[in-house]
Amino acid sequence: MNENHDYLKQEAFWTVLRDWFDAMAGNLGQRARLRRAKEPFEVFISPAMQRDLRIRLIQAGFPLSIQALERLALGIGVASHAKALLGEGHFARQLARADKGGQDVRDVRFRRLLAVEDREELYTMLVRLVRYLDGVVHLESLIKGTYWWNEKTRREWAMHYFTVTDAHE
Repeated sequence: MNENHDYLKQEAFWTVLRDWFDAMAGNLGQRARLRRAKEPFEVFISPAMQRDLRIRLIQAGFPLSIQALERLALGIGVASHAKALLGEGHFARQLARADKGGQDVRDVRFRRLLAVEDREELYTMLVRLVRYLDGVVHLESLIKGTYWWNEKTRREWAMHYFTVTDAHE
């Protein structure tokens, strides 16, 4: 299927996602179900995704295909573990700036992330990294990165990560 992914570039799309995230903070049952998901498919079939987020996206003019929603589920599931969203920045930069452990430990952790190709493994690793970041994430870079997660994405994340790292040395 050749789907147009322009919605990932539209501020209205991100507004829907941020509003949904804020609404989830008040719906502890739905959020807890998302957090218990062990894989992206469990997020995809969750009421929070199908009966809430998907409907919000349709109402905002973003009727995503099943395939797009399935790709989106990985990032949504990871984001459900966040406590707060950053307005600016990049998820990879957050990892570089994390004030936990030494730089060598952070670099190893990041390189391990870049080596992941399996989406279920990526999901598990990113959930751990959100916890490592004390639950504060940049939503847009996290969602876009998990949506695509390919060689181009890994290179982009590496540029964001190592640019920050080099600036501190």
